[in-house]
Amino acid sequence: MISSEHSSEQYSSERLGLLVSQLIDGQISTEDANELNRLMKADVRSLEHVVDQMLLDSLLSDDLGGDSLTALVDLVTDGPVVSDKARVRNFVSGTAGWFGVTVATACSLFLGTLLLWYLLGQATASAAVTELNRIIAVTAKPCDHTYQLTVEEAILPQRRGEGEMAPDRGRPPKPPMDGAVLHVRGGDQFVLVRMTQDGLPFVTGCNGQASWAVRPDGPVRVSSDLSRFSRDVPGHEHSMPLINIQDGLERLREAYEVQLLPVEEQEDKSSLDDDGPSRLLVAVKKRSYRGPKRVEITYLVQSGLIRQMRFVEMPYGPQRLTLRMTLVEGQQLGETFFDHESHHAADQIIEFEE
Repeated sequence: MISSEHSSEQYSSERLGLLVSQLIDGQISTEDANELNRLMKADVRSLEHVVDQMLLDSLLSDDLGGDSLTALVDLVTDGPVVSDKARVRNFVSGTAGWFGVTVATACSLFLGTLLLWYLLGQATASAAVTELNRIIAVTAKPCDHTYQLTVEEAILPQRRGEGEMAPDRGRPPKPPMDGAVLHVRGGDQFVLVRMTQDGLPFVTGCNGQASWAVRPDGPVRVSSDLSRFSRDVPGHEHSMPLINIQDGLERLREAYEVQLLPVEEQEDKSSLDDDGPSRLLVAVKKRSYRGPKRVEITYLVQSGLIRQMRFVEMPYGPQRLTLRMTLVEGQQLGETFFDHESHHAADQIIEFEE
């Protein structure tokens, strides 16, 4: 007795063969063309079969399989099906002998490859967006995260008619971002710890009600403007703030083309923090949008947790940084951790700003 699954496969194969024959003969209806289009998009094997049959037809046919080639273009563009054999034959009648067959073969290969690339590209883009949505959902879960920042490259562009731009313009130099530690909670609370040239901690932050800065050589400054000291964190210029990863990921959906790379197994299986294979999602900025040129997100396949983000040419004042942001730990840091009192001595002078 033939199983229902085998019977279904046989039916699909027979139906596909019939549709391909109609396509090659130029006698396929619009309804059947739509069905064939759906079959090719749903199953790569069906697509390969169609391309193989068209190539064979082109090699054996004196009229170069012109109708089938034209019909394939119609399927790709979702346009009307061409069934006027005379028009196609008139086009190819100027070629003769082996040269005509070679042209037809090349056309078949090109169109088949084009269609395969188009459909697989659509599927890959869809999978990348699906994974991005999953990562955003995981990031939205309430949890404190600590990241280590590493600056791979800092570029200081030159303005037309000027020499190299002065990064400070008379202001005291900012503590270097390389080696900084960033703690984040939700989308509006953060603590950024940098070290000055003298090796002393310079700490800025926000607890959702006030922003603040703890300098090693002056009073603590507190402001009711929540963005007052978040300007020290790269990414705020173009809606890609490191203190609000979720907002940054949301922007990727609008301003970037995203794609997925293959899953990678960790080489060091003895590592204590081995949480399974990881994957890389790459986002390339679209034209006319502002922000980092490229964003690379390494995340755990099973949980969707981001392990590292890399920003290429991220605007940071006059500079363009290539910066890595690596997850150190994810755990609750305590109710008062994001308050300035947790990061300076009790007798340190405090100045309030508007």
